[in-house]
Amino acid sequence: MPLDETPGPAGTPSDVLECFESVPAILWAFEGPELRVVAANAGARASAGNRAGIVGRPIRQVLPELDGQQIFEMMEEAYAAGRPVSAADRRVLVDRDGDGRLEEGFFTYTFLPTFRPDGAVRGLVVHIVETTAQAVRAAEAERSAAVSEQRFRQASEVVLELQRSLLPGGVPVLPQIDVAAQYRVGGDELAAGGDWFDAVVLADGRVALVVGDVVGHGARAAGAMGQLRAVLLEALSTAGGDPAAPLRRLDRFAGLRAATRAATVCVAVADPATGAVAVGAHGHPPPLLVGADGDVRRVHLPATAPLGTGGAPAAWVDTELAAGDALLLYTDGLIERPGRAISETLAELAATLAAARRDTSDGILDTGTSLPASPVERLATVVVERMAFLGDGYRDDVTVLVAQRRPPVAPFSAEVEATAASVGALRRALTSWLVAAGAGTDDVDALAYAAGEAVTNSVQHAYADLSGGAARPVTLRGRLDGNGSARLEVADAGRWRSPPSRRAPGGRGMLMMHELCDAVDVDRGPAGTTVRLTRRLERPVTVGTPQAVPRRPQDRADALTIEVDEGAAVVTVSGPVDLATVARLRSALLHAARGGVRALCVDLSGITVLSSAGVQLLLDLAAVVPDLTVAVPPGGIAHDVLRLAGLHQLLAVVPRTA
Repeated sequence: MPLDETPGPAGTPSDVLECFESVPAILWAFEGPELRVVAANAGARASAGNRAGIVGRPIRQVLPELDGQQIFEMMEEAYAAGRPVSAADRRVLVDRDGDGRLEEGFFTYTFLPTFRPDGAVRGLVVHIVETTAQAVRAAEAERSAAVSEQRFRQASEVVLELQRSLLPGGVPVLPQIDVAAQYRVGGDELAAGGDWFDAVVLADGRVALVVGDVVGHGARAAGAMGQLRAVLLEALSTAGGDPAAPLRRLDRFAGLRAATRAATVCVAVADPATGAVAVGAHGHPPPLLVGADGDVRRVHLPATAPLGTGGAPAAWVDTELAAGDALLLYTDGLIERPGRAISETLAELAATLAAARRDTSDGILDTGTSLPASPVERLATVVVERMAFLGDGYRDDVTVLVAQRRPPVAPFSAEVEATAASVGALRRALTSWLVAAGAGTDDVDALAYAAGEAVTNSVQHAYADLSGGAARPVTLRGRLDGNGSARLEVADAGRWRSPPSRRAPGGRGMLMMHELCDAVDVDRGPAGTTVRLTRRLERPVTVGTPQAVPRRPQDRADALTIEVDEGAAVVTVSGPVDLATVARLRSALLHAARGGVRALCVDLSGITVLSSAGVQLLLDLAAVVPDLTVAVPPGGIAHDVLRLAGLHQLLAVVPRTA
């Protein structure tokens, strides 16, 4: 039926429709308590992948992927209260193409109720603007703004440093259970809180997961938290496989001081091999179990008194983690909302956890997300973010500890020919295995460096007496043990002409291995040499409130690039500096230094590996260049290697300011 083009107060119908369609925003109109779609402009339809049958259906059916992301809840709040509700720059996972894959976007929402003539709420008009591009630009500007960074540090660095000193720096990386933790500072960033967490491997191989909370804030609460954490850690480490005795000891200790009295704690002891879990608590919120399908189950604990208040010992409840299940422990800051019942916010937490598990599963989430790569870290991040939406942030500190049972991490094994080119290939393969196992960046870099040095020794020394064409195998094996240590073996089948020594000249690679690993063992024999490296792995934890903005993936270069600024006498190096690339770099540096007659700055800010061959090159260069400067960022791999090698005493190591 053609439109009646009689002009009305708002114009002709076709003009009004054209205006509605062309508004550069997402516009929806809903009616009724079920929020049935009655109108959707071009932007709204495009944002939903132009799905069929939008008009006439409840919005929950049209966009089911938004369930649990607190968007429908805001709509329903605006409808029920009859007042506008808005939210700015919310991270939302959306199905843009209608193909079931979720992508990350940032959106600003305004939900406006519409009314009938009698004053009753009719429905909603929703105005949405996507702000993803602005969020990216804002994040990049914030990262590059030294003034903003300094202001943030002045406001919160003291508090966050106190938190970091009292809390564990990481959680163990284990072969059959994946653990992640987050500590978020509450609304007052200058008030240190009393939350704490731990993940401890017991003597029998089980893992004790701990979350606790001391009453109050400030230095007194933080000090009490440190005492309780230390007592429980010591008790767990000496109690064999029985966690009940350490919890009784903690209860007795808490009653000795007013500052520790009435703290709460929850301990879950999981057997990674069988999935059996025993849970005990004193006055603490119950953990939640979530399956791979998003099914959430609450661990029902008997009511118990807080620590040190004279109540009965904790009652232990048995449950089970099936393969792929995740266990969530948390402090009450996650669910406490003024004026709302805990039972209500617990139900919201369960719904949020279920949706977060579905949304962050591998194969569902788009690979371009800024969320962490590890599924268990993604789950912790999304739960903490979305629960903050319910209460406009957190008024109290929040601690979340997530443990997910997974298949055992498979051992690593690779064999190559002992050539300079093989060093990088083995290092990259080992790095991929460590990352897949869940190791943190520092551990990955340290073990990749140490293993690379061991392989380099085999390349240089093991087969020096062999004639051309003879086999020169080098094997690298790795495994992750139940205590969270990576154990590597580098083996060759040669006879070493000059076995490396930790103290002998040229033994810098062995020195680095000892510095970077917890244990190094060298087994030399007539059949070859085996170097064994051990390092305990930790996954870093988030302490503070990280900015939730998209970030672009940073690719680690595999090829060496050298850029020479002849006028400024600066050589910028990116990629790996190892046995395979050092000869080309040596030539470029000597050429840039005119053989040693002028000053030279070598910028190593972009390198991914600095092997002992590269360290030797810098030593040689320092001997012929009278004014040599090496620019490296503090805390990076190049800085650490130079410090360990003692080169900071020979070279001017300066941070890069660009």
